Amino acid sequence: MQILGRKRKDSWTATVFAAPREVFATAEQVAALPPYAFRVVDDHTAEVVQDRMNGFFGQWRQVPYPKNRVRIECRPTEAGTEVRMTAVGDRSALLRASNLIRLLTLGERDRATVYRYRAIPPGGCTLVQSWAGTGYPLYREPDLLSERGRAVRPASPLQALEQKGRWVRVRALAGDESEEGWIEADQLVPDLGLDRR
Repeated sequence: MQILGRKRKDSWTATVFAAPREVFATAEQVAALPPYAFRVVDDHTAEVVQDRMNGFFGQWRQVPYPKNRVRIECRPTEAGTEVRMTAVGDRSALLRASNLIRLLTLGERDRATVYRYRAIPPGGCTLVQSWAGTGYPLYREPDLLSERGRAVRPASPLQALEQKGRWVRVRALAGDESEEGWIEADQLVPDLGLDRR
């Protein structure tokens, strides 16, 4: 509980279905509204810091050493993305962090958000239409840093083989040539009316 403006430190740990880049994008859009700013620390860490403060006469001024901050660390795991969030400072940092963690964790069960867990059953599937006109290169391994293979398009026939957390192993079918690779589950839509084997 916030008592008379006393500084506090709170932390949360959760496993979410959103990819680390989506967690950071959401943090930038939701928590980094003025007077806060989004700063990247390294590949797995970012901060939302209060870099401006309202002065005595209502003017905005830069804060040389921000005291209110939300630190976000993301690590990909088998079950999804492990998010560790720490809020340091007054009530505004706590509210920004709690709103962000609530948005990311409730999103797994909310059917109206892109952050939900998407179960792709084995069988026919297609790419989402946002990839129309461009190719989505298959990943060789279920990792964003792995090599990429052949590019598939939304009209390409795909066969979902197995799901491993937020990744789905698919077989891209094209006549005699077929190639297996991994695609993020949020980029696929199950094709329930057509089973390609």
